[in-house]
Amino acid sequence: MILVKNIKDTTGRTPAGYNSWLEFWEKKTGLKANKCNNVACYNTRDLVGAHVIKANSTDQKWYIVPLCKACNAKTDSFYIAGPMVPVN
Repeated sequence: MILVKNIKDTTGRTPAGYNSWLEFWEKKTGLKANKCNNVACYNTRDLVGAHVIKANSTDQKWYIVPLCKACNAKTDSFYIAGPMVPVN
């Protein structure tokens, strides 16, 4: 499990060569996003490719993970499971 925080104001950006950040995550990992990666959430609907950073870390890279829209709107830190795909 990794402690992460959402990055604000990233809606509307689309990765070059992909239709969405969720598609980007799926292509890079070879996995199908079928549930929210927040370990405290089991939502399987309204998934997005969310921009997150590792919380309490010196690693300032941005990552994409599948989250439901509700978890993508969280302002506090939370734990995720599953692969994180770096975007910078």
